[in-house]
Amino acid sequence: MQYFQEIESAYEGNLHVAAIEITSGKTWMYRADTQVSTASTIKLPILMKAATMVEAGSLKWDDDITLHEEDKVPGMGVLRHMLAPRCVTLHDAAYLMTAVSDNTATNLVLDKTGIEPVNDLINTFGCTHTRLYRKVFHPDTEASRAFGFGVTTAADMMRMMQIIYAPETLRGTFTLPGEHATERIKHMLGLQQDLVGVARAVPPGWTYAGKTGRITSTRGEAAMISAPDGRMWLLGIFMFGLTTPNMTIENEGLLAIAEATRRIILSA
Repeated sequence: MQYFQEIESAYEGNLHVAAIEITSGKTWMYRADTQVSTASTIKLPILMKAATMVEAGSLKWDDDITLHEEDKVPGMGVLRHMLAPRCVTLHDAAYLMTAVSDNTATNLVLDKTGIEPVNDLINTFGCTHTRLYRKVFHPDTEASRAFGFGVTTAADMMRMMQIIYAPETLRGTFTLPGEHATERIKHMLGLQQDLVGVARAVPPGWTYAGKTGRITSTRGEAAMISAPDGRMWLLGIFMFGLTTPNMTIENEGLLAIAEATRRIILSA
């Protein structure tokens, strides 16, 4: 679409968009199937796997996880600053992983879910271009060297949001989280604290929920926006190929994502 090209010309990086407005069925697709680094958006299917395991009875939200000093990893989050050993619940680790993108908490959750079971769930969703490669800040493998933590597409991230918020819009056979798991996932996505990408384009009185991701090369989100009149947008959106190490809210990837979001919700 022309306005996505205009946004790209104004900012560093390549824009990748997959969006749908649920009521009308209108879609926006731009480089939607081209793979990008997930950054922390891959924590969404990790959350979904934890929630489905709780619903199945193999885990409990109040299960204790012991944080040891060697579990701490750099980057986003608060657990790396806490005294250890210390116990946190699975629920609190999942919340921290989602709302503040805590990397140490993410690895604690992965200790409970496993990496390949998360990929198995992703496969059942039909998200064939998405894969979790390793724990956060663990050594790269041959497979992960190109994209790091994980790889995905804007279309796959939008599909995961459809599975959570609007599975009736999807065709085919796929695994759905149960009702209780879905409500817990929605609750945690609604607690997102990183509100400088998609969320900065959301008008007052509207609702936002989502999972963000940021590394030097990438800014991305899997997001839900709802308007007071009942319209709902589900988005997978990324700026990939960034080279400037800017961690401020004025990062060009974040500005481009916000502008693309504005164009989408205004053109519905």
